[in-house]
Amino acid sequence: MTQPERLAAEYFDGVSARPLRVEARIDGDTLCIQPPEGDPKRVPLRGVRWPERQRHGARVAHLPDGTSLHCADAMAFDAWARHAGLGESWVVKAQQSWRWTAAGVVMLLVLCGVLYQWGLPWGARAALAFVPARVDRELGDIAMRAIRDDGLVTPTALPPGQQQRLRAAWSRAVANAGPAGVTIDLHFHKSRLGPNAFALPGGHVVLTDEMVALVEGREDVLIGVLAHEAGHVRHRHGMRMLAQTTLLGGITSIAFGDFSGLLAAAPALLGHLAYSRDFEREADGDAIALLQANGIPPAVMATMFERLNAHQREAGMPDLPIALGSHPPDQERMARFRDASATR
Repeated sequence: MTQPERLAAEYFDGVSARPLRVEARIDGDTLCIQPPEGDPKRVPLRGVRWPERQRHGARVAHLPDGTSLHCADAMAFDAWARHAGLGESWVVKAQQSWRWTAAGVVMLLVLCGVLYQWGLPWGARAALAFVPARVDRELGDIAMRAIRDDGLVTPTALPPGQQQRLRAAWSRAVANAGPAGVTIDLHFHKSRLGPNAFALPGGHVVLTDEMVALVEGREDVLIGVLAHEAGHVRHRHGMRMLAQTTLLGGITSIAFGDFSGLLAAAPALLGHLAYSRDFEREADGDAIALLQANGIPPAVMATMFERLNAHQREAGMPDLPIALGSHPPDQERMARFRDASATR
C-alpha cells in the first residue's frame, strides 16, 4: 500500500494526453511532484485547487499553470491528504455528514414552502406595482372579445328593465360601501358555462342569465355575487395569477428540466389552483364587507351556493378533490358567510 508521506499519481502536462507517473509529497508550504528522472516540480500549496473528498471517483488536483495531478486510488489520496495536513472546508465536511445533509434537505423544503406561500405572491404584487392599470384593461378587452368571438357567451335575454334595475342596485351598493368600492363594466350574457359570473382584468364582469335565473333575480344575492367579482378586479387577481403562475412555471421548469413534462407541469398546476383558492377567499372577504355596508346579511350568499350545488348535481357534475379545485369547498365558503352574519 502507498505510504501516506508519498502519493503515487499521474501528472498531465496540459500538452500531451499521455500521463507521467510521479510521486507527490508535501514539503512545508510546497507541493513536490517527483518524476522518475530529473528534479521535482515545486508548486506553492496556495495555488493548488484540491479536489473535494467523495465516496467514488478519481481525485484531480489542478495546478496554477494548467497542469493537473490525477490519482485513481481515492482512498490512498484521502489518506495522504490527511497525513499531509490538508484541511477540508466546512462545505465538504457537511456534504459527507448525513446529519448535515438531512438538515440541508429540511432547510430547502422550508425555503421552497416560504417561497411558494409568500415569496411568489409578494413578487407578483411588487412586479404589478410597475404595470399600469391600462395594461389590465387592454388584456381584459382582448379576453372579452375572444370569449364573444368563440361563442362562449351570447347576447342576453334579460329584459332591459331588469338589467337597468340590477345596474342601479349595484351602483347604490357601491356608493354605500364608500371609498372601498370599485368601478366595473357589467355585462349580461347567456353562456355555455351555465349559472356563473366571472371577472376579467381591467374591470369587465360578466353575469350570466342562467345565474340570474338560478337565484330568481334576487338583488341581494346578485349584489353579493357582483361584489365578489369586483373584489377580483380591485385586487388585480387576474394579473397576479398570470404573474405568479408564470414565475412558478419558470421555477419548476428549472427544477425538473426536461425529465418529465408531467412532473414539471404538476407543481405549476397545483400551485395555480392553490393561488386561485386564495384569491377566491380574498374576494369573498370583499363581498362580505360590501354586503354588510349595505345592511344585507352575508348569509344570503348561502342561497346561491345551495342552488348552484343542486344544479350541479342535476347536471351530473362530479365533485373535485380540494387540491384539484380552483375554488375553496362550498361548505367552507357558506360557513364563512353565515358566520359573518352571526357576528355582525
